[in-house]
Amino acid sequence: MAKLSHRLEYLAARLGMGLACSLSPRLADSFGATLGGIFHSLAGKRRAIATDNLKQALGDRLSDDEIKGIVERVFENIGRTLIEVSRFGRLTPDGMREIIVGEGEEHIHRANEEGKGAVFLTAHFGNWELLGQWAGIHGMAIDLLTGTQHNALIDEMMNKQRRKLGAGVIPLQTSLRGVFKALKANHLIGTAADQHAPAQSLIMEFFGRQASIPQGPAAFAVRAGCPILPYLMRRERHDRHVVIAGEPIYPPISGDNEADIRDMTARGMRFFEDVITRYPDQWMWTHRRWKI
Repeated sequence: MAKLSHRLEYLAARLGMGLACSLSPRLADSFGATLGGIFHSLAGKRRAIATDNLKQALGDRLSDDEIKGIVERVFENIGRTLIEVSRFGRLTPDGMREIIVGEGEEHIHRANEEGKGAVFLTAHFGNWELLGQWAGIHGMAIDLLTGTQHNALIDEMMNKQRRKLGAGVIPLQTSLRGVFKALKANHLIGTAADQHAPAQSLIMEFFGRQASIPQGPAAFAVRAGCPILPYLMRRERHDRHVVIAGEPIYPPISGDNEADIRDMTARGMRFFEDVITRYPDQWMWTHRRWKI
């Protein structure tokens, strides 16, 4: 039986979802930005982490005032994303096509024709949940690699939202078998691989500092012989999200799997660095990314 605290959290989340769904898209966006602003004011520790991360990564390009403004918008983006995900029940594939523009559909179509599946690589940037759903309306089924929430009721609620738009869910704890089964079925595997990886990781530079990088996406691609498709999506306004596609990353097939995994992982991180540098307020700097 769920703990009382978990039931109360779930009830609060359901009420929040109901409120979000009752608002117009514009009002819902304003509500999300307001929530993010409140979180920015209250979460001093996370605010400090974001500020320090930005100074370490981009401090030579940005003034203190610019960094302060970016951190405020980072929190607003998180609030907006939370509300947008809460409104997934009102979204349809046609609705996604109306609010999402950009590039890279041809990479998904090519992977579909090749028939080996693909790893859809993204980061906690813009509305990453919406990006994963967008990928699944272009001819390939998508299964999302997801972490498990501490509250099982919240976890199931979030996965139900993901499934409403047709995405499958593969829990990270049981990912290996599910991933290769999905790739064999010519599915996309959606994963956000930009946070600290405590195990089975590669140590390499990310924004000039040593970081622990997940090697799973590249390892999956090398073993399955499929490409990594790197994508990010920035929020431009409440009814316009812009997809940014990197070049597909195919396994080099050098005969040295470890070297191939490192090469593919590094290319994915360089794509992240380039786009995050251009739109720093879209990335979740609040995470302790550099723990080496």
